[in-house]
Amino acid sequence: MRTDKCDIIVIGGGSAAFDAAVSARLAGAERVVMLEKAPEAEYGGNARYSGTGFRFVHAGAEEIRQFLPDVEDALFDTMVIPPYTADDFLTDLDRMTQGRMNRVLAQMLVHESNAAIHWMHEIGIEWEPLKEHANVGGKRYFERGIALHVAGGGLGQLTQWRKIAERLGVEIRFESPVCAVHGDMRRVEGVRVSGPDGRYDLEAKAVIACAGGFQASPEMRARYLAGNTDLMKVRGSRHDTGEVLRMLIDLGARTAGHWQSGHMSPIDAAAPDFETAQHEDGRGNTQSRYDYPYGISVNALGVRFFDEGEAQHSYTYAKTGRAVLGQPGARAYQIYDQTGLACRRYPHHEATYVEANSIAELAALIGIEPAVLTHTVDEFNRAAPDDPPFDPRRPDGKATSGLAIPKSNWATRIEKPPFRAFPVTCGITFTFGGVDVNQKAQVMSTMDQPVKGLFASGDILGLFFHNYPSFTGQTRNAVFGRLAGRAAVEEN
Repeated sequence: MRTDKCDIIVIGGGSAAFDAAVSARLAGAERVVMLEKAPEAEYGGNARYSGTGFRFVHAGAEEIRQFLPDVEDALFDTMVIPPYTADDFLTDLDRMTQGRMNRVLAQMLVHESNAAIHWMHEIGIEWEPLKEHANVGGKRYFERGIALHVAGGGLGQLTQWRKIAERLGVEIRFESPVCAVHGDMRRVEGVRVSGPDGRYDLEAKAVIACAGGFQASPEMRARYLAGNTDLMKVRGSRHDTGEVLRMLIDLGARTAGHWQSGHMSPIDAAAPDFETAQHEDGRGNTQSRYDYPYGISVNALGVRFFDEGEAQHSYTYAKTGRAVLGQPGARAYQIYDQTGLACRRYPHHEATYVEANSIAELAALIGIEPAVLTHTVDEFNRAAPDDPPFDPRRPDGKATSGLAIPKSNWATRIEKPPFRAFPVTCGITFTFGGVDVNQKAQVMSTMDQPVKGLFASGDILGLFFHNYPSFTGQTRNAVFGRLAGRAAVEEN
């Protein structure tokens, strides 16, 4: 069996892998090799199918303007972009992970986020304003912390990263899954690769694992997530099946994160089992159904089952899919009238829906007993208040009263026809269980020591619990990938 050598091995071909590879090369590594399991036409992991937005600490519109030099002043002046402080970010992480996230890593993620995004900009990554925002009175209102995504979306980000990496001399090998990691819980020295031309060993001073989670493996989902999760649809790469994660655990890597949870969101019930295409304009995950705060959701029995207005969708969407999964047939229906439809932030998302001029007619079209759905809507309408006024720009406190399951914000009556029903099910994006790392992105062993020569970034990290703020995943990739590449060079 032949043997090859390099300075740094990066396992993976997605955004976390490019972050790490470019960082290592800029830190002085002479030869960096990326090993991508997927064929070239499907490289990039979940980033390929994502809009790739970023949540990070910033000072507001004036700072965001630095990333958007090509946006005309007249357009930019319509954008309302509030500051997002480190305290804001930490509070969001703490609340949504229910205080379970490693505090040291959470603080590092937050405090390194601004520098990491500026680093991406400085090395050539181009940006666009986030497509998802509220349009009210000629102004575009962005949620705090999220105003940017990479130009061209996920595919655009990968294309930009690849040009930067190849310009720096990073070598990318496609159809090259890792079939073994050489070393033990004290030291890693390389990997075995199953390449298109056969197996070979690749030795290196350090290995950075950016191979993703296990969400594309029905067997691992059933083992760890439970509750018929092996039947879920996958909102991302079919190649993220967890083999490298298992290898690291067998090697002695310490685990972290919420192994029974992941990013699970509502998607069109007619979506394919795996994400299959990325739109040329950069739109990713276009079958997601995120506008539920402006309507109500019912299960196949015609009954509401969660608080659709708990918070803005960016704080609830990653757990709402799990709620849908627990309903009969793992299916639900998002119900809107014309008021709700007018407030959609994702009108560009593809969706299957039916429309009718009465709730009873709508119920018949989706197979729900008309008397039950009519009762659910009437009960909701009686509980919806006249005041305060409806405000889609922010949580408005317009809450129901007297319902067993409240709606805490945006509780407007479902009364303006024609009405629409969107069938939805659960789609998983990435899993929360993974390996533990320290502040240098070094993988920690079960002996509570860093494994020399082994680093990690991306979905393979065990970082989140229960839920997470939207667009934190790409920021995590930038922060830990940058740290891993730099630390891998410094260690050697």
